Amino acid sequence: MRLPGLPDELRGLRIAHLSDFHLGVPGRGPRAVERAVEWVERRQPDLTLISGDLLTRASGEALLRRLVSRLPRCYGILGNHDLAISRNPFSQRTFLRELEPATLLSDEGVTIELHGRRVYVAGADPRSRWVPERPQPRDLAVPREEADLRILIAHYPRLVDELPEGAFDLVVAGHTHDGQICLPYPGGKLRLAHLGAPYSRGLYRCPGGLLHASAGLGTTFVPLRFAARPEATELLLQGA
Repeated sequence: MRLPGLPDELRGLRIAHLSDFHLGVPGRGPRAVERAVEWVERRQPDLTLISGDLLTRASGEALLRRLVSRLPRCYGILGNHDLAISRNPFSQRTFLRELEPATLLSDEGVTIELHGRRVYVAGADPRSRWVPERPQPRDLAVPREEADLRILIAHYPRLVDELPEGAFDLVVAGHTHDGQICLPYPGGKLRLAHLGAPYSRGLYRCPGGLLHASAGLGTTFVPLRFAARPEATELLLQGA
């Protein structure tokens, strides 16, 4: 990822991005999450970010805590399924308030030091999308002079369109599962989940920040994927 204005000390910074665990339901998702955590643990990145939908049912919380405890310098948010804001009949509201030793962010940001530079990490609560009185992602931004790298963790990729120009350097999101069940055709595929989503998987240069949309690791509604492989990603930061 090439970011304009990235200080020399932060060039080569490695960030692991994981999303959409959906633990607590049967299927291949939990194994995919375990493999992803093992991979990140071996890689030992400078920062680990999780962009929501950690649990589909509360029965997955014990496994979630065991796995997340292995992730280095981890920050995450909740997603809509953690709060049962979903049409998924199997979704059950969970009541995560913390995820120690990881930091769970809810419409707030923290500034940490990496390689001698200030890195600001903010996390958007998925409920705020529906409650205008709550802080919105644009309200979590800080001026450039307050941080050398500004990161937003959001669950919904489309929130990047609501950000003012230059609000963040990097935005990470999940939610779409890259369609989860897809019908391939020459040169593309029809994503049956989130039809017409503008940001499904990969990198998108947007006015509000460079977006990485993850295909995630778990599943919803049905415990399978087709032509939408689960994903764990390491982002390597470089100057523009």
